[in-house]
Amino acid sequence: MFTRKNKNLAMGAAVLMASVSMGVQTVSAEDITITYSDWQLAQEGWGNSLRTAIAEFEELNPGITVATEPVQLGQRDVRFTTAIRAGQGPDVFALDANPVRQYISAGWVLDLTPFAEAQDPAFFDDFYETSLAPVTVDGAVYGVPMNTVAMGLVYNQAMFEAAGITEPATSWEEFSAHAEALTDTSAGQWATTLVLAPAGFDLRAPSIFHSFGASFLTEDWSASALDTPEMQAAFSYVVDMIQSGVVPPGVTQVDANGARRLLANGQIAMTIGTTWTIPEVSTMNPDLDGWNTLRIAPLPTDGGQEISPHTTLYQKSIFINANTEHPEASWALVDFLTQRAQMERWFDDNNMLSSRRSVNESYGPIQESPFASVVSEEIQHGTFLPLIPEWPRILDSFRQNLQDAVTGTKTAEQALADAHAETNEILGN
Repeated sequence: MFTRKNKNLAMGAAVLMASVSMGVQTVSAEDITITYSDWQLAQEGWGNSLRTAIAEFEELNPGITVATEPVQLGQRDVRFTTAIRAGQGPDVFALDANPVRQYISAGWVLDLTPFAEAQDPAFFDDFYETSLAPVTVDGAVYGVPMNTVAMGLVYNQAMFEAAGITEPATSWEEFSAHAEALTDTSAGQWATTLVLAPAGFDLRAPSIFHSFGASFLTEDWSASALDTPEMQAAFSYVVDMIQSGVVPPGVTQVDANGARRLLANGQIAMTIGTTWTIPEVSTMNPDLDGWNTLRIAPLPTDGGQEISPHTTLYQKSIFINANTEHPEASWALVDFLTQRAQMERWFDDNNMLSSRRSVNESYGPIQESPFASVVSEEIQHGTFLPLIPEWPRILDSFRQNLQDAVTGTKTAEQALADAHAETNEILGN
């Protein structure tokens, strides 16, 4: 923890004290302590990986100690923003893509461009252009992307084979036929489930709408796009699919963890997920033998067409607090955590893909994985959800109206029309 410091410090810093040793950014320092906060420090697997990497960083940078601060994901932004407003907070911290623009516009994070360019003018060339978009404003890069994944269709290959299905669907029409074949309510088996509860809705349900070529907002994020034919077709498809009986009862209460548990217990044959779904489901039910039984495929699209983007992206990036008193040491940690060697570690330990294109395209274990190779290819076909402050309210309005349509409180047409009107109202139109 530390006190407020002049924010212009970062511009003058330009890592003047930095040197390169064995390809690793190091900093000459004596008795400096910086803090690193990350919700994944609270997770057993990720926590072990991160702490091991940080211990290696400390060995390479004598005199710098990194104090780790786990934070629960649901409490993260309240804790971070409260502390930063008070001139405190962790020196270095992780964020997913959703709140990034708020942190940038509020001046809570440093522009990392001077640090990166002083180290290597081509520093950001290896990162996906898509991955840099959420952390870049007016040409300045405020965070270094660490992990990027796309949503896909996670399915139980054994259940597919038992139903006579040889390949996952490439169109939503084919998906419906598969869903009927995979549903046997007398045996307590359904084809799939959707995540309609708040936790996890943002990554999963929107992927279906993207795969119909639909967008939630206009290209400049200034108005609702929920009245387009593509969105109307996608919305009706989702409602009809749920009401057809191919999902277990209580779908409106299913969150991301609930969907994984249904898959782990053999109650559903497929759901929307990504690389992290495999280890999580396998841990929930070791008897499933998930690493050998589960597979990932690209999401179906409307009519099996080539639609891009057709899925939703998740990303974790690393930032430096604008209040830090140790920008050089903080940059050295950011650089270390996002280097190729660490990116490979994140995959080996946690089945998580890199934001560096070269890692995903050339690291042998990724290319050989039936899960990672698919998701890596899908990154180029993915998009982030709108990065505006109003987005959480817009998404919640959409989710509530979708639930109303699913439960029959409203017709699908009325629910979508209401979501469209509410979105424009939220945006001030």
